[in-house]
Amino acid sequence: MTRAASTRRTRRPRRAAAPSRAAGTRLPVPHVSARSALAGAALLLPPLDAAWPPAARRRRSPVRRRLAALLAAGLVVAAVAATVAGTQVVLARLVDAAAVTGNTFATGSWATATTWYLHNNPTPPTANTAAQFNLALDATAPTATTLYNYDTGCETRAGRSIRRNTGLVTETGACRYATWRSTAFAVARTLNGTATLTVWARKTSTLGAAPTLRVFLRVFNPATSIYTELGAANVTVATESTSPWVARTPFWSLASVTVPAGSQVEIKLVALNGTRDVEIAYDTTAFPSSLALP
Repeated sequence: MTRAASTRRTRRPRRAAAPSRAAGTRLPVPHVSARSALAGAALLLPPLDAAWPPAARRRRSPVRRRLAALLAAGLVVAAVAATVAGTQVVLARLVDAAAVTGNTFATGSWATATTWYLHNNPTPPTANTAAQFNLALDATAPTATTLYNYDTGCETRAGRSIRRNTGLVTETGACRYATWRSTAFAVARTLNGTATLTVWARKTSTLGAAPTLRVFLRVFNPATSIYTELGAANVTVATESTSPWVARTPFWSLASVTVPAGSQVEIKLVALNGTRDVEIAYDTTAFPSSLALP
């Protein structure tokens, strides 16, 4: 029996086996060559195998943001300084200021020079009055324009008369002395320098020997009624009663004199010597007698 001729089938060539690779070795990817070409710009491009989209950036903490703002401000200041180079520019450094716990006065001195005016009672004066003592001594300048008689029981003339006697700080008698006091101090103060009293004065009558006006400066403690004497100053009053009033300026040199809290500054006027008495003018705009403290 004749075997039928079989049709010969053409076999395809076998595909070459893939080369083996070690465990963990990655196959090359198509963009390797492209990345090689862009190697010079690697720093400018994101990695090609990076995840997409990129992870959101974390917000900086408030402290870092403030530090960045301060750094930026510093750069601006530096730029301005460079722009104005050649001119004298002083940049103030900002510092924290601590709260002041006490007063701001320099130790051993007043904040400013203090001027206290001598007043009558009432003030401004509105009429004649009898002689009064421990009158007001404060920073209010006089506003009255008329000089009244301040001691109707002693003299009939305008102003305040002081009769001559012992001239001691212990002088008494309604017509033989006059006193003025400041308010009580809330805190202690220290006096360093020259204290000056400016007072308008003249004799109570013409002719006769000139009297001496003596002024005591002292500290009074109202709680104990004790005085601390700071000194006495003398001036001669030679101006006649028919002449204009003349400003006299007795003064005291003070060094580290402390006025305790709760105490008052007082001046006491007395007269001695000569053959005529002293009269003084105060508490008017024309005769603003005052005590100036350093």
